[in-house]
Amino acid sequence: MLHQRLNPKHSAYQKVYQDLTNRELGYQGERSMDYHFQFLNDDFTLLHDLRIRGINQTFFQMDTVVLCPQFIGIIEVKNLSGSIIFDESTKQMLRKTQNGVESLPNPLTQVRRQRIQLENFLTDQGFPGLPVKSIVVFAHPSTIIETENKSIIHSVIRAEFISEKLELLQGNPIKTHLTFNQIQSIAKQLCQADSPDLTSIFQTYEIDRSDIRKGVYCPSCSHPLMSRQQKNGSWYCSRCLNYSKTAHLQALDDFSILFDEPLTNRACRDFLQLQSRHTTYRMLKERNQMQGNG
Repeated sequence: MLHQRLNPKHSAYQKVYQDLTNRELGYQGERSMDYHFQFLNDDFTLLHDLRIRGINQTFFQMDTVVLCPQFIGIIEVKNLSGSIIFDESTKQMLRKTQNGVESLPNPLTQVRRQRIQLENFLTDQGFPGLPVKSIVVFAHPSTIIETENKSIIHSVIRAEFISEKLELLQGNPIKTHLTFNQIQSIAKQLCQADSPDLTSIFQTYEIDRSDIRKGVYCPSCSHPLMSRQQKNGSWYCSRCLNYSKTAHLQALDDFSILFDEPLTNRACRDFLQLQSRHTTYRMLKERNQMQGNG
């Protein structure tokens, strides 16, 4: 929503676009893992997208935490195409594509820090000394992993091998460290400690309210500033000639999420670029009814 409504001339526009692209790739990678997780045995409990306050009051984020009687695991998911090269001499992770070679943050360093933070959290919760494993998973189907370090081979895998890897880590013979009740207790404590990042996007990107473009966007071609047709009560797009009865609903959702404030009649008129208080009242009433608010 921010990317669509931010003025393209704003200094943060490219940063917003890049962050949006990265988040979409990350989300797609994590979603693709759901298919592979379904093949795990019943010993495993999975928690996703945890952000927890750790050492020195800093936060650490984990894509997936795996709990089973034998160990606790941290899974970091990367959705990157091309050849991924782990350079042992420089401790770098390189990505080689048709466009060249680039250096990216090493996820092995990332999961090592996460493991230290999680071990400290578990100790504080009364579970010291539990085995904590960390795995980096590449979810993109075309990814090629290259390394000569055997220890890295054990810590970095492709997505289709995740169930096999986790069950292998259970060990044979199996040595248990946690009971079912303890697993449930740790899962509950992790969920209670989860602290989603609620930092305002205006603060993050140094954006003013005036930088957000107003109006109703066309649901067909995304052209801004659809015009309200008084005769038939529709929104009209001068670019693709599309009519819509409900295009304003997305605009109202944009307002509610971007500004996180009450949607008053005045604010609605200003954002939708309307003149009539009565028309605006009807729109808000219909929206409330659709949302079950009476």
